[in-house]
Amino acid sequence: MSFVESTEALSSLQNMIKPFYKDEYATIELDDSIPCVKLTLNGVPRYSEHYNFVQSKRIELVNREIGNYQRLHLLTDSRTAGPVLDEDVEHFKTHVLPAMEQAGVRYLAIVMPSSKFTQLTIKEMTQHAQVMTIRYFESMREARLWLRKIGDQ
Repeated sequence: MSFVESTEALSSLQNMIKPFYKDEYATIELDDSIPCVKLTLNGVPRYSEHYNFVQSKRIELVNREIGNYQRLHLLTDSRTAGPVLDEDVEHFKTHVLPAMEQAGVRYLAIVMPSSKFTQLTIKEMTQHAQVMTIRYFESMREARLWLRKIGDQ
C-alpha cells in the first residue's frame, strides 16, 4: 500500500465519525460504522445546566438521525468521566432516559470508568430503563462489538 492509499483510507475512516458537538467536558458524534450516537465524557460538567445542555444535544442528534437508520444505538464512553451532582442524576433518570426511549433507541452501551463511586452513579442513572437494554463494559472494543452484534440481528 502506498502512502497515498493509506492517507485516503485514514481520511475515509475519519469521515465515518462525524463530530456534532464538542467542549472540554463532552464530545458527541455520529458513528456510521455501528451506527450509533457516541458521547465521550471527560471530567465533570461546569454546572448542572451544562450537563443538561450536553444531554439535550445528544437527544437532538438522536432525533435528527434515527430516521436514517434501521437501528440507531447509543454509546457512552465514561472512562474519564467524573461524578455528577444528585440533581443531574435525577434529571437523567426523569428526562434524558425517557427521551432516549421515546426517540426509539433500544440499546445503550456504556464504557465504565475505574471509579467505583462513578460506576454506581451510572448504574443508578440507568437502572430504570423501560424499553432500552443497557450493558456496561470495561473497554470500547467490547462495547462496539456488542452494538455491532445487535445491529446484525
